[in-house]
Amino acid sequence: MKGKIFNAQEVQAILAGNKTMFREVINTKQSFIEPSEPYGKFPYQVRQKIFCKESFLQKLGSTQLPSGEHETFFTSSEVEYVANGAQERFVNPNAFISDYWKKRPAQHMKQKHSRLTLQIKEIRVERLHEISEKDAIAEGAEKIGYDADYGTFHRSPCGDYRTGFIVNWNATHKKPEEKWKANPWVWCVSFEVIK
Repeated sequence: MKGKIFNAQEVQAILAGNKTMFREVINTKQSFIEPSEPYGKFPYQVRQKIFCKESFLQKLGSTQLPSGEHETFFTSSEVEYVANGAQERFVNPNAFISDYWKKRPAQHMKQKHSRLTLQIKEIRVERLHEISEKDAIAEGAEKIGYDADYGTFHRSPCGDYRTGFIVNWNATHKKPEEKWKANPWVWCVSFEVIK
């Protein structure tokens, strides 16, 4: 099963039932593109299941022989999720067996540690700027307003979800060609949570 990386805010929105769609920039620099697939191959298929990859903490530990000469490290299958507020910490650092919760980036999450499985419902292609208010809500965006006096964005009941999406998009996409201003072509993927 294929995995898809989501940040902590997106995971929280999925868990709350507020995120049912994501966008992914289309790689237009592919070496070949079929005439029947002008945007390249679809990265997902309708009804395909994918697992959610998110930042997590994994329990690690070490044991020391009584002589103090050898240490054995082990990795546990126990995990905690950063989206739930988990933080790195030691458990019994002075004990014979010491446990440590180490933060792991989302790309290292294996399927067995994932708590969310998503099923693709629909895929379409559009320019990033074409996002509607309805799609911004499905993206899990918050209402964000712009204060012209201070030149800042803030949460506001008078704001709109599309602005919230734009702020989040620019915060999570660092490459200039992927920013809102570049208006890249994107895959628009709708999904439902099945686990």
